[in-house]
Amino acid sequence: MARLSIEIDLKDGKQVGRALVASFNKGRARVIHAMHEAAHQVSEQIIAEGRSDISSAGNFGERWVSGLQSAEDLGAEIALVTIFHTVPYWRVFEVGATIHGKPLLWIPLSFSDAVGKTAREYGGLFRVDRKVGRPLLLSVQDKKPKFFGIESVTIPKKFHLTEISRRVAGKLRQFFKAAFAAGK
Repeated sequence: MARLSIEIDLKDGKQVGRALVASFNKGRARVIHAMHEAAHQVSEQIIAEGRSDISSAGNFGERWVSGLQSAEDLGAEIALVTIFHTVPYWRVFEVGATIHGKPLLWIPLSFSDAVGKTAREYGGLFRVDRKVGRPLLLSVQDKKPKFFGIESVTIPKKFHLTEISRRVAGKLRQFFKAAFAAGK
């Protein structure tokens, strides 16, 4: 941190250096406070708008909505805001993707009790290859279909977090000006 030391001796014997340094430090503190406040406002607005975007994107529950988080690193010379998601594969919904099976992806049938489970978790399944239609996995216990097989699935872009972050970050100057004008 840079220090300012000024001593000015006036003819009447008064030193204005201490007053000038105090004024400088007060102004510096005001700038730092405004910088931190602006960063905090950017963080809060991105999280609020991002969570709203996720909840309106489809069938995404609380885990997805609350998984969007921020971290702020606020120091004397830095105001860093990091936006992240706790679900590691969130980017699939941010940019879209095609996911390929190895060799098949097993998707639970909407009418079965397998919804929300993977074929491995369900257990006790056997495969039926049909002449027409996709292959099925049926339950060993009740002999009813639980999953269908598909080679790949294309997931479209559903989230707009990058766009939201850029738009809100563009307001940083106005947030800083307002915080500086409010002053402390």
